[in-house]
Amino acid sequence: KCGADYVLMELDENTNPFTCEDIKNFHKLAQDNGAVFTTKSLVNSIRQISPIQQFKNINNDEDEISNDLQLAFPSIPEKDISEDRKSYETVDLVEKIQQKFPKHELQFWEFQEISTCLPEVVIAIGIKAISCKFTLDDKSTGYDHAMSISTRDFRTMVTNIRTVEIALGTGKKDKLSPSELPCFKKLFKSIVAANNLERGSILKAEDMKIKVSDTQSMCGFYFPIVIGRQLLSEVDEDDPIFVSDFDGLQHYTHYMPFDDPIPEYIGYIPEIDLGRPINFKSPCYIIAEIGQNHQGDIMMAKKLIKLAKKCGADCVKFQKSCINEKFTSLARNRLYNSKNSFGTTYGEHKHFLEFTEEQYKELRRYAVKKVGIHFTASAMDPYSFDFIVSLKVPFVKIGSGESGNVMLLEKAAKACVPLVISTGMQTLADIRITFETVSRYHNNFALLHCVSAYPTPPEEANLNMIKTLRKTFPNTIIGYSGHEVGTSLTTASVALGAKIIERHITLDRNMKGSDHICSLDPSQFSKLVRDIRYIERNL
Repeated sequence: KCGADYVLMELDENTNPFTCEDIKNFHKLAQDNGAVFTTKSLVNSIRQISPIQQFKNINNDEDEISNDLQLAFPSIPEKDISEDRKSYETVDLVEKIQQKFPKHELQFWEFQEISTCLPEVVIAIGIKAISCKFTLDDKSTGYDHAMSISTRDFRTMVTNIRTVEIALGTGKKDKLSPSELPCFKKLFKSIVAANNLERGSILKAEDMKIKVSDTQSMCGFYFPIVIGRQLLSEVDEDDPIFVSDFDGLQHYTHYMPFDDPIPEYIGYIPEIDLGRPINFKSPCYIIAEIGQNHQGDIMMAKKLIKLAKKCGADCVKFQKSCINEKFTSLARNRLYNSKNSFGTTYGEHKHFLEFTEEQYKELRRYAVKKVGIHFTASAMDPYSFDFIVSLKVPFVKIGSGESGNVMLLEKAAKACVPLVISTGMQTLADIRITFETVSRYHNNFALLHCVSAYPTPPEEANLNMIKTLRKTFPNTIIGYSGHEVGTSLTTASVALGAKIIERHITLDRNMKGSDHICSLDPSQFSKLVRDIRYIERNL
């Protein structure tokens, strides 16, 4: 009923209390409930020696190994491992064995940890079967009960495993996920006129801005393309500029606007300094995204900062916008009839949730000086970027809505401050443009895999994009910004190589606002941090 495929019972000739008839009944009972009952071990694990020793004992000539070999990796409780062997009992060994014997799957993981977060992690890195002890009551007398999983936890573990399996995806992204389309339509940024432009004028950089507009025109990637081109029509201030406003301008699906070669960091070990160095050997950097879950209330914002620190987060992050710089007048004046609205128009709604610059300074002082946690914010426009930098934050976040904004990306890159860039609503080709825009100036930035859907359905999470990004950009730290319900996909992302984790935090997931539903309450956020630190010890 908890979702197990096999039921395994260990029987001993001398102490077996069951008759043959009992065993037959067990077998029928399991079969009637959709499982397989067996009294034989599913894996040939040797508990007397460490897995690394078993690994060494296998003949190095792979061709001599039987084609039906099924390698097993027994997970040994920490209290049974001597200090000099702890480093061998790791998830990392799974990958080492698979690399050594690529023709033979490392299929089984027999685990005896009390924590149930590891199974979903090893599934993410390729394990095909999980074996663990099961009990009605983990408080019962007997050594095995203490290392067993109770009914409720077993059911949760199976659910999480199935969720992660669905969420791994293809690792490809040549188009937007269906669930991202509403966010894309709502936040798509177009090139608009910074002032009234006459017909026949030659466009300069200062003649354009990139804003959210209700009328979709050219995306930010066109910005370097249209500089120096002649307008065929008159364009009023704040109105979008279209491809048809130029003679001979093509519709580019993807465009690399650079003539000079991008610097290559040969032999560079990926690292970014976010107030502490983040690399493959360092603990994950965990960001508690407060965003606008403060409801426009500075006291609630302070409470969330304090809770984030208590939960174990490394950093709290807000979202900073200059409303007039981010949205066109048309977008600001659009009626916003939504259960999550804090104003009649979208502009009023955004103004209600936006803190003043003095309030941001107060929040930074509170976070850094009183609570002792890093503080930063997402820059939603060039003006906000300058303000955030003036706060002397450890890094500036560039959200998914801005990752295609070449104008903002170039400004941020030229400032040579550490950047963390989300990649929601971006194809892999788009992400390459983002990467090349920033890497022309420095390499102190990270990319976060992200799906801009609130909440993100597991089948569209595509966690294997983390591996794709690591392979495509080997000299860049890769992380994960999650909007799914729960924590299992986020913990799985750590096993896939995410070194920066960002999740929204809220006081109550039922509060008014579009982000609360995909946020974690304090108890969930605390569990996430504990699980990540536990996984890191096993990695």
